[in-house]
Amino acid sequence: MRILVPCAVLALFCTAPAAAQTPSCTLASTPISTNPDGRITIPVTLEGHALSFLVDTGGVSTTLKWEQAKQLGLAVKQTNRRLSGVAGSVLNFALASENFAIADLRVRNRPIYIETRPLTAADGTLAPDILRSYDVDIDLPRASLSLLSPTHCAPVGGATAIAIEVGQDGHVRFPVKIDGKTIIATLDTGAVMSLIGMRTAALLGVYPDAADLKLLRDTGPYRFHAYPFGAMQIGGVTVKNPRIAIVSDNFLPGSDLVLGIDALRGMHLTIAYGENRLYIAPAP
Repeated sequence: MRILVPCAVLALFCTAPAAAQTPSCTLASTPISTNPDGRITIPVTLEGHALSFLVDTGGVSTTLKWEQAKQLGLAVKQTNRRLSGVAGSVLNFALASENFAIADLRVRNRPIYIETRPLTAADGTLAPDILRSYDVDIDLPRASLSLLSPTHCAPVGGATAIAIEVGQDGHVRFPVKIDGKTIIATLDTGAVMSLIGMRTAALLGVYPDAADLKLLRDTGPYRFHAYPFGAMQIGGVTVKNPRIAIVSDNFLPGSDLVLGIDALRGMHLTIAYGENRLYIAPAP
């Protein structure tokens, strides 16, 4: 399958000037908790209730688990706008939240959908429908997340800047290199590990009959395989022996590499939605 790559996405990598973020540009800052699977959550407040939401840059919409909505006595209604996710998941029930906050920042008039996937160690997910209104600084070494003003913040000092494309759904796409071959990745902090479809893997020279391709799991509709990739380059950062599962093509709705949280361990990244840049610094 041929991947069509927008010209803006293939802009040259560059190094951002050393600079520090100023307190005035930070709209909200909150600590990060790391789940056993490596994914990260932050505390939020919904209708006066303290909850924990998974940070999901690859999500469709901000969500709340059904059992939490029921326990909190929140009204849920069916919506006319049906949202689709991976593996055929569908979101079509939502609640209208007037009182949703991240730290001291109140987010107004954003529909929160009812989560259909099983979530562990989280009450819901925080997705790009809210995140893209800000620049999002995820500092994994210091275990903090900040929402920044899109126009007044300087990048992380010493970070590499990568040109990104932000889709209508808020998903962030940019080029990475896997064993020397360029492919487009979608940043997904809600994914435990990175994923790629079998047809897209063929662009990297990995075919279904490859000797090193090992079956990890067969669920019936979907198959997951492991393959010993050597290195992945994200801007100026190199991840050695990246863990990338090759999955059935019908599992992923697109043809990109889904770049999961496992590949980002210990890094400091800022998603500058306002200027279409991703700033990334390696683990100390």
